Amino acid sequence: MNYGDLGSGIDLKELLLSFGIVHIKNAELNIIEFAELAEKLGKPLKTEKHTVNQYVQMVSTDGLFEDKEVDWHNDWSYGRGNYYGTILYNVKSGSLANTYFVDMADAPRELKKKYKNEVGEYFPPESLQEKCFTEKQIRILKKMKVTRPFVQKYNDKEILYCSLGTINKDFPDIREFAENNSYKHEWEEGDILIWDNMRMMHKRDSFKGERTLWRVQFAI
Repeated sequence: MNYGDLGSGIDLKELLLSFGIVHIKNAELNIIEFAELAEKLGKPLKTEKHTVNQYVQMVSTDGLFEDKEVDWHNDWSYGRGNYYGTILYNVKSGSLANTYFVDMADAPRELKKKYKNEVGEYFPPESLQEKCFTEKQIRILKKMKVTRPFVQKYNDKEILYCSLGTINKDFPDIREFAENNSYKHEWEEGDILIWDNMRMMHKRDSFKGERTLWRVQFAI
């Protein structure tokens, strides 16, 4: 949809819960307008690193995730609370790296059956700990030892939840499903993506150059 259509009674949150991901085109937002849009979706997560304001984060070449490849993951897999929503806005040169999404509600019955009784333990990878978290936050996450069942009922759907980049071991069959069933988003100027991290797993290519996006995580 076009950003200009949002004033015509469209319920973004309803679309998000129905489809797992929403693509908005042709936005031209300043930081205040982007923050206000995020606030309409749910309670924003306050954070301390790579912030433009108290909860808008800079995803950039010298900021969050830098220019490196980012493995398949679900945002907030290792966190407390229901901050499962993410909104990401292409501020500058988002097209330098594609982002890939896979709907884990569509995982095959065989995989869901195989992992029905499995529970995963989640913690930030070493590559993110220093750049994305304070020492206090890391201590808290270590004490929390966040675990999540692989198969969950969520929003009237059965989902397979396995954040491959933040779980304590690899699962080649889940990775194969993700690679073979993903949607590649090629960023264009003015793009906004909103997705539900309980349902959608995503990854990003590495890149060279200056690339900047704004991100907010919010409670659904």
